[in-house]
Amino acid sequence: LGTCPSNLGTGLRASVMIKLPQLNKDPHALEEICDEFDLQPRGSSGEHSAAVGGKWDISNKQRIGFTEVQLVQKMIDGITKIIAIEEKLESNPGMTPMQALKSM
Repeated sequence: LGTCPSNLGTGLRASVMIKLPQLNKDPHALEEICDEFDLQPRGSSGEHSAAVGGKWDISNKQRIGFTEVQLVQKMIDGITKIIAIEEKLESNPGMTPMQALKSM
């Protein structure tokens, strides 16, 4: 019998499947951006998989010490900011993902 310590606490892992064609060009930057919002990106087929067609599974990193409401709200807030970064990159072709993050 095995378990993952990251699932202790409420055990809530909320995730959103989202298409991010601009951020998909730099997966390392997407990881850094997600980290800023306590989120983690996974590929289309789960952990350690590629993001086919720019589709990412974004989920909350934290699962201990927060209520379900807090975790879902952090997810909503983070995804909203990631969408804004994606839109900024789309409308400003020369901008890097980190510049878009800093301008938030």
